[in-house]
Amino acid sequence: MGDGLGMLTIVLAAGVSLVALFAVGGGLFPRQLAWTRQAAEGQATRSFLVGLVNTVFVIALAMGAGALGEATGLSFLPILSVLLLAILIIGATFGLMGMAELVGERLFPASRPLRRTLVGGAILLLACLAPYVGWFGLFPYTVLRGLGGFILGWFAARARPAPQAAA
Repeated sequence: MGDGLGMLTIVLAAGVSLVALFAVGGGLFPRQLAWTRQAAEGQATRSFLVGLVNTVFVIALAMGAGALGEATGLSFLPILSVLLLAILIIGATFGLMGMAELVGERLFPASRPLRRTLVGGAILLLACLAPYVGWFGLFPYTVLRGLGGFILGWFAARARPAPQAAA
């Protein structure tokens, strides 16, 4: 019984922390999350596929660099593996933040942005905790679609010309 209560406490604390991260991310990085949300909403299939391809590629690259570093003794290659995985996790986190905003915006369009993010994040979190379908279906789909939206939004924002200052 004690193990179950401890696990429940950890899951609840992690869930509250994750929803708080979504809210803070919306306050600190509004432009980046707007790009992510727009790309994930407007190009859902493309966002998912871009996220899937990039995840597979980065994980394969990190595993290859780690194995090569272990085989050859080059000590910087495992560090490169960790950096690649950290970049992937950061992108996935931005993607999840954008997806939480998207869910909140679709479910509560008339609410304030912070409330939409908090409620959208909480609903997304609870849905991803559903056994089997949430764990192996919704969560990977949401992460990959969000990561793809972040990547597509980042490249779209870089392609836009910077506004010119008035002379």
